[in-house]
Amino acid sequence: MNSKDEIVRIFDGDKGDSHPPAIFTQTGTVGQMDACGAYWPDANFDAGKMAELALQTNRMFGFATVRVPFCITVDADAFGCGIYPGSKDAQPSVETFRYCPEGEVLDVPEDLLTPEEFVTSKRPSIVKDAADMLAKNEDLFLVAAVNGPMACVNNLLGMENTMMALMMEPEKMYSWLKAVTPHLTEFSRVLSESADCIMIIEEASSEFTPPEYFDDVFGAYTPKVIEGAHKGAFCTTHTCGETLDIADRLCSLGQDGVSLQTDSDPEAYIQAMGETIKLGGVEPVATLLMKGPNDVLAQARQAAERGFDIVTPECGVPPQTPNENLMALAHYREH
Repeated sequence: MNSKDEIVRIFDGDKGDSHPPAIFTQTGTVGQMDACGAYWPDANFDAGKMAELALQTNRMFGFATVRVPFCITVDADAFGCGIYPGSKDAQPSVETFRYCPEGEVLDVPEDLLTPEEFVTSKRPSIVKDAADMLAKNEDLFLVAAVNGPMACVNNLLGMENTMMALMMEPEKMYSWLKAVTPHLTEFSRVLSESADCIMIIEEASSEFTPPEYFDDVFGAYTPKVIEGAHKGAFCTTHTCGETLDIADRLCSLGQDGVSLQTDSDPEAYIQAMGETIKLGGVEPVATLLMKGPNDVLAQARQAAERGFDIVTPECGVPPQTPNENLMALAHYREH
């Protein structure tokens, strides 16, 4: 049986040999929506529906973890960007970049929301309210996600615009990173009052941010958000894409655990990640979505054997993931 206690023990330093299954990334699927009646897009904009859908990973499958929110647009919405609300099987996405009209990155405005205004605005408040509801389930390990500074700026300016600005106008980019860090730090702190773990989503892949910018972009700002999370919770970070050449630095920002996309060379990643708590080992699309329960079982067992401390999907769970595959992951140790 999966339990919150075995996950807490790992974060407290007793890794042992349990390798519990969990989900620290996006959890919402159509199967869970059909079961509980809380559907996207409403469950992304209503705290009660968000909490109800989040609970299904435990109620339907037996995971000890529950997680909010289901998307990465909360910060962009709070800062005034246009948001496409999504659909039953599609997450919300940023539709218009308020601070980069026609591809021109604007200076940080003097009237940018304060951190206090940010955390009490509509979307952050919805996530906080949902987390408060979920926290009443004391037997469950609650994960709440916050974008890191680079992920937030990507949302505000657009990824392509951000990458161009980093190369052509780095000081302007650094001013944006510096500007949003207090907001994300405060959001992490506020959510840590309810959550057991804050997962910081950061766009650190070498495919988008050249490694030579790592210290100035991530080393300078992400640790501050981690400090906010540590006011009341454990902290993990997650990055999609190829990160092998910076994996050791990604694991040295002050967080407790790290989730990376390791499918290109799992053994090399395990070695590069060192002693940090390692989350992952299960491919969300190639295995969870596209294959069957036996394949999920095999990959989960392999993840444990390789040394993943907590066996998790390595990115968000695809919305069309079959129920039986999530059930297989949740109970892989019983087979």
